[in-house]
Amino acid sequence: MMLISSLVLLTQPMFSTADTAMLNDLQKRAVNFFVNESHPATGLTKDRAKNNADRDDYKIASSASTGYALAAFVIGADRGWLSKADAKAKTLVTLRGINDLLEHERGWSYHFTDWATGKREWKSEASTIDTSLLACGLLVAQSYWKDKEVNGLSDAYLKRIDWNWALTDGGKKPDETHVSMGWHPETGFIKARWSMYCEHKLLYILGYGSTDMRTEGWDTVSRPVLAYEGIPYIVGGPIFLHQMAEGWFDFSNKRDRSGINYVAASRNAILANRAYAINNPKKFKGYGQDFWGLNASDHPDGYGAQGAPGWIDDNGTISPTGIAASLGVAPKETLSALRHLRSAYPAAYGRYGFPNALNPTREWTDPDVIGIDLGMMLVSVENARTGLIHRLTNQNPIAKRGMDRAGLKPAPGSNNGPMIKKD
Repeated sequence: MMLISSLVLLTQPMFSTADTAMLNDLQKRAVNFFVNESHPATGLTKDRAKNNADRDDYKIASSASTGYALAAFVIGADRGWLSKADAKAKTLVTLRGINDLLEHERGWSYHFTDWATGKREWKSEASTIDTSLLACGLLVAQSYWKDKEVNGLSDAYLKRIDWNWALTDGGKKPDETHVSMGWHPETGFIKARWSMYCEHKLLYILGYGSTDMRTEGWDTVSRPVLAYEGIPYIVGGPIFLHQMAEGWFDFSNKRDRSGINYVAASRNAILANRAYAINNPKKFKGYGQDFWGLNASDHPDGYGAQGAPGWIDDNGTISPTGIAASLGVAPKETLSALRHLRSAYPAAYGRYGFPNALNPTREWTDPDVIGIDLGMMLVSVENARTGLIHRLTNQNPIAKRGMDRAGLKPAPGSNNGPMIKKD
């Protein structure tokens, strides 16, 4: 038997009155983003918005942000921040918009579109991962609303996605096991495939649950195991790799055919990310036990995939939403960091909560928030507090079938580690 050690699971979070108020405010501001920044006629949600101003002139929507909006409407309704009638009406506007207006190729929606027309923008790709994130929002909406029209519109969108086309490059690669990352009208399929450990988990669960596509892709994804400060983790780099799929699907106390428990894997990667920031080998300002979270985000010179350890891309920028999305697996460390951010950087907290990124060395605060990051934070925090999103996807037949075909089986107590246990 092979065992790879893991840290002991931290206890279930107990939130103080002050922490509850802080999390309520953080989540409510995120819900407000998805309400305010979704087009009232089409339901398509902006990719980003200004956090330090009352309005902006951004007009680009993203498929992923729109998927998270569907979950945000559910969370807002369930917490009483939106009336259920209003949240359901917004859901239906979105579902009609993605079916009738959102430009796509074989069901794969373009990454960036005009929020008023649904037409492709910025020569973006028909994106397999962004379409999958939108589809995850559909599963949540179906399970929560249990409404005939919601189900019908969701099914119409889900059924038009041609999984075999994206898997085989339109039939040119009939033996391929990993889905292409996308397709451009000008150049065809993107050469890169979902074959390296990352957020790919949500894509394959959807594909396996929706179709009879072959499942070898899950088992043959590259999963290099590294260690940092005695913490074993899979791959490395930006922490969203270990948070995005986990926000939608409940991997708790399960192992796949590789013997992996993804709760333990996520926790270890996040704690390794924090340990790197504590060591702070590049001596950036601010880094420490309460200032970590290297992630894909904006930075002072543009946008990039900051991350460590594993592969290291570190320019002194951290992601507050990436920290908050760690609440379910590292509650003590996450809460401490969130309190620190609120007290040390009060001016950074804007109309939609924390900015997308901070860089104290450059004395830079991101003026924007990004929908995909706010959404990932929102669903992750809600799962840590109530388990709502996980309960909803657990009910959905696509999710249940997809997780079963991926080989995810009950393994009681496996959240406590080891991260990998394979006979």
